Amino acid sequence: MINKRAYHHGDLRRALVLAARELLVERGPEGVSLRAAVAKVGASTAAPYRHFRDKDALLVAVALEGHAELQGCLQGCGAGTVTALGHSYLGFALENPALYRLMAGAGIGDRAAYPELAEAHRETCALLADRVGERNDPGGFAVTLWCLLHGLATLVIDGHVERDSAVAEAERSLGLLVH
Repeated sequence: MINKRAYHHGDLRRALVLAARELLVERGPEGVSLRAAVAKVGASTAAPYRHFRDKDALLVAVALEGHAELQGCLQGCGAGTVTALGHSYLGFALENPALYRLMAGAGIGDRAAYPELAEAHRETCALLADRVGERNDPGGFAVTLWCLLHGLATLVIDGHVERDSAVAEAERSLGLLVH
């Protein structure tokens, strides 16, 4: 639960992002609104507009935070350890399904209006390319790896692949990719 006095300490923006994350988990992106986030933190209804022009801007801030967290997970993997990268990526997605879907675009209207979100995607892919180690085409391999991991994560989140078998599926798929 959000501390309703958090914004009084000078960080309303952060309190609203935290509230939006809670709403995202509870209700999905369609259930996130500036009004609902404000209600969670106890601020005035006009207050969030100093930080976010609309709901999409708030959702983008949440998605950017998610990208930073995913990048932190991936940075913890040693270079060249594709299996460890796969486990970290998949683990993040499955532990944070609503956030992961938001990062992939669910619930944000005009993504083109937020170049910082596209940049966060590029940075995540660049980090994958950096971590896959010496390969003929690390950028291409990273995109292929990202497609595989995103596809598997989405299949699990959507219930097409059992969560219990996700790790085994990742191992099998990553094994095919690296050999």
